[in-house]
Amino acid sequence: MSNEDNSKNNSEVPPPKKDAPKDQQQTLVVLTINYAKPFFDVSKIEIFTSQNFRRWQERVSLTLNLHGVTSALTNSKPPSTYTSTLKEVETWNYANKVCCSTIMNTLSNELFDVYYLYKEAKEIWDSTVLKYTAENTGQKLRHRQLLPLDNIRRERH
Repeated sequence: MSNEDNSKNNSEVPPPKKDAPKDQQQTLVVLTINYAKPFFDVSKIEIFTSQNFRRWQERVSLTLNLHGVTSALTNSKPPSTYTSTLKEVETWNYANKVCCSTIMNTLSNELFDVYYLYKEAKEIWDSTVLKYTAENTGQKLRHRQLLPLDNIRRERH
């Protein structure tokens, strides 16, 4: 296809005539508006490897909150009924994609292999919270239980 064919198919406004007087020449101004927000570089978030869950959770949450998409961490997909508007579903889909992408890109390879089949960010988020806050709580309890024993041992020596 020649350049002339491309210009005929792609332009809606004919190009200005170069030989016309200046007052008869047209100027075409095309305005573009970029609605996309620049996204935070998630590579700056430390990869979560089952250690320091609270730190990882807070950094991911802060990043997602900056972009106004944390609703996908707490809300499931709206049902496809007449009560859900198309706008609500589109908003949730976008938020879910951003949340899933951010979470998955900040997980270690081992954890990625566990969570990659989850389709909703809420499922991933809830699962990690349940698993790693329970583990942290268990470790703290074990640690607290050991402290009195350490004190007794010290008193005996």
